[in-house]
Amino acid sequence: MYRVLVFIFLNVLSIEVFGQKENIPTDTLKTIRPTLGEDLKKGEFDFHVKSFFMSTINHGDLLNYSTLAMGAGVGYTSPEWKGFEVRFSGFFTFQMFEHNVRIADPITGAGNRYELLLYDMNDLTNTNKLDRLEELFVAYRRNRLKLVLGRQKLITPLLNDQDNRMRPNVFGGLSATYSALNYKITAMWINSVAIRGTVEWYSAEESFGVYPFGRNPFGEPSDYKDNISSKGIGLIGFQYHKSGLTAQAWNYYSENVFNISFVQTDYTFDLGGKPRFNVGLQGFHQFAINDGGNPETSKTYILPGEKGSGLGSKMGVFWGRHNISLNFLGINGRGRFLFPREWGRENLYASLSRERYEGSGDMKAIVLKYDLITPLEGLFAQFGAGKIDHSDMYTFKTNKYGIPSYYHFSGMFDYKFDNYLKGLNMQLLVINKIPQKGSALTENLKINRVDMWNLNLIMDYRF
Repeated sequence: MYRVLVFIFLNVLSIEVFGQKENIPTDTLKTIRPTLGEDLKKGEFDFHVKSFFMSTINHGDLLNYSTLAMGAGVGYTSPEWKGFEVRFSGFFTFQMFEHNVRIADPITGAGNRYELLLYDMNDLTNTNKLDRLEELFVAYRRNRLKLVLGRQKLITPLLNDQDNRMRPNVFGGLSATYSALNYKITAMWINSVAIRGTVEWYSAEESFGVYPFGRNPFGEPSDYKDNISSKGIGLIGFQYHKSGLTAQAWNYYSENVFNISFVQTDYTFDLGGKPRFNVGLQGFHQFAINDGGNPETSKTYILPGEKGSGLGSKMGVFWGRHNISLNFLGINGRGRFLFPREWGRENLYASLSRERYEGSGDMKAIVLKYDLITPLEGLFAQFGAGKIDHSDMYTFKTNKYGIPSYYHFSGMFDYKFDNYLKGLNMQLLVINKIPQKGSALTENLKINRVDMWNLNLIMDYRF
């Protein structure tokens, strides 16, 4: 399919080039008519170099992990002709070193959770052939409407690139975006996805269960991998902004599996003084489609009776260089919030790095966040502290992954270089998770989840 897209574009462009013969004197034709290659050279190349060091330190005698990955990529966007353009990009990754990443913990038998996703989780022996073609699409723009056919990146509150490793998610399909002055409408049908932490492309139904998949509500290991029937993913979104008010609404439809709707509104205002205030509400509701992907309950993704809903809120204040907010999330007990982790990371007010709320029901989270634009130009700092109350670890109808309740702390420093090194970005991210009731947990329930530190140092250079 994607070879056909490139073939169509090149033929369209060549028609335009040779069409310039009309009304041009024969004796001047050779001097003023550009070749196809000359027109393509007017396009833009972009380059990307990235290194990523990550280390996880577990409590006691449990295994610790560390690794350093490096990679580079290139992309090309053609010049636009009568609204058409084509783009492609690719990236390769190398492992520079690793410690314990590909071995099981001798005490618990558990494997690595975080570092392995820098590489290919499906091929533990692959350390230097981690390359993939990512974007490859033909786009057409007319006035405020843009159509994109092929492999493309997408950012929405639930389905997104989750670009927090070496390579992001990329989605294959047809998208349409209408951008007006104060609002934007996005629609897309997705039939394939390249998943973070892999080098392969998967059909929509094959993407279920690529990541570890927890347990079903009966407490049995989930068996939906390779057992889901679905033609694809449809989404539609509406975004609005005006005079301090922003609002968005999204609907995600996984054919034959589930439907989930997400809404969010934020309002920023002042009371005549220097500080500005920000309040926000967000919520989602989910239900199964037909049998949830498979008529056998042991092999389905979501049970027909599961109807997970969640509500989030935020209250914040901006004062000069400072931004502090109190964030809340509550999910009901009528089902689990289910959204394939292969498709993205949920962007909720109470979200903090290195953990998710997907798979949870009957839970609450309160998170305090503090952002600082430091006096040093280009340096940004962000801190977070949260109390996350899950349902019982063995109540799998509301706790798919058996996550214990915990305290979550995060600190991040991000520095953007300027002048000669413009485009270079350095980031330090430190995460700590502490169980609320550590004495009640076995080592199997702690490893890579709580009683742990996760350290990250990332260099990202785009030009």
